Amino acid sequence: MKNAIVVFLALFAALAAPLAAQRRGGAPAGRVTFAILVADSSGKPISDVKVTMTGPAQRSSRTEAGRIVFEGLPSGSYHFRFEKDGFEPLERDVAGRGSAPIDVKVALSPAAAPPRPLAPVGPLPPAASAGANAVVVLDMPAFIEKNYVGRASGKTTPLGCSAGGSSTLIQINDPIATHAHADADEYVYVIAGQGSANMADRQEPLGPGVYLLIPRGITHGFTTGPKKPLVMISTRAGEKCAG
Repeated sequence: MKNAIVVFLALFAALAAPLAAQRRGGAPAGRVTFAILVADSSGKPISDVKVTMTGPAQRSSRTEAGRIVFEGLPSGSYHFRFEKDGFEPLERDVAGRGSAPIDVKVALSPAAAPPRPLAPVGPLPPAASAGANAVVVLDMPAFIEKNYVGRASGKTTPLGCSAGGSSTLIQINDPIATHAHADADEYVYVIAGQGSANMADRQEPLGPGVYLLIPRGITHGFTTGPKKPLVMISTRAGEKCAG
């Protein structure tokens, strides 16, 4: 009987030692815990944010009331990515060391609204469809609104033409490959968006209000910038009217 009691006490001590160590030290030795809080610019927690973590271990989950916890991780450097519709994605690198929880607090910024033409004032005018030498009068904000490119790669819409040349509304989300006009000088006026005009070894930034003259025969192309679409009026002087 005495021997049985001794064995029981030895087993109890062996089981109690790890529990006592956990109470004293918190998380298991060498393991990392990240306590994550995601809020907006005003400090309000954001739910349903997708949080992706890569590094010595990988995790992916979504926040509830702006919070999420990743625990039991090996020490090392971790990369976090935060994503939610309506907000700009955010990335953060965090070093995971020690057993105390590591706070990861981030604030997401609202996603920038895509550029939109001004709303028309008064009734929409008809699209330009007049033939050569006909007078064309357009309310450009209204015309762009009616013929907006949206998410398409690009769109060209005739504005008017005469014996001396033609004008076209050009809207692009994707680049226009380099090309040249052998029989026409091209006059470009930028209405909205950002991009650049690429001419041989020369590159000119484009933005609202920029005017550009490209003499005939000059190879050129257009690329877009952060603000899309790039919206331009192109007038080709010397090009025959197709209307």
